[in-house]
Amino acid sequence: MFSLLRRFFAVLTRVNPDLDHEVDTIISALGGLDNILDCGACATRLRLELKELSLLDEKALKQAGAIGVVRIDQHHVQIIYGLKANSYAQCIEQRRS
Repeated sequence: MFSLLRRFFAVLTRVNPDLDHEVDTIISALGGLDNILDCGACATRLRLELKELSLLDEKALKQAGAIGVVRIDQHHVQIIYGLKANSYAQCIEQRRS
């Protein structure tokens, strides 16, 4: 029983070793840090406000693992990543600070 719990918590707390590289790719596909005005996440979506939505590279985002890209208006976009969205948002916000 203890072994099962230990494995369960190891999975929950596992750190993605590629997280920094994945976030670099996302930021680049968003037009760089200077293009990001606001960043947040819900359960499965990275929610962004961008200065210039025209700099968004949807193809690069999908190649990097995005399930979908939803353009809300001229400045807002939601990128569907699944459960990684919150981790991505936190990393992007740290880099913007």
